[in-house]
Amino acid sequence: MDQLELVAEKVGMLMKAECELLGGECLVKKQRSLVIPARNVSVPCTLDLDISFTKFKEDGSALNKAVIYLLPEELPKFAFHLIEYPIPLPTHYQQRISAGANIICFDMESKEPPEHFAQRLAAALDTLDQVDGPLYVN
Repeated sequence: MDQLELVAEKVGMLMKAECELLGGECLVKKQRSLVIPARNVSVPCTLDLDISFTKFKEDGSALNKAVIYLLPEELPKFAFHLIEYPIPLPTHYQQRISAGANIICFDMESKEPPEHFAQRLAAALDTLDQVDGPLYVN
């Protein structure tokens, strides 16, 4: 097993998802279920998360990308846990947020080891499944 396959296997375990290698790109196959409020009705849906890493280098770094759909009320908690994760965001990190009426698209990209990206992203996603409590601990 080469280094890319080992990293893909580790990322899959961290994200609790399957990974598929296509050439030099690793696609993480993960879904997220949401209930989107729309006027007088709530619409349940399951969305594919768009998570990948490519341009894997010998030093272990790669170009990591993720597009995550969030409910507006989830954005502060998700962003807080990305920023406050014990592994700091790399210097080569970008994020874009676009908002619709009932859903937010959080698009992120970084250059770092895929394992670091996966750990941080998995932790932020896991907090969305937890029962809401105080965001900041005194």
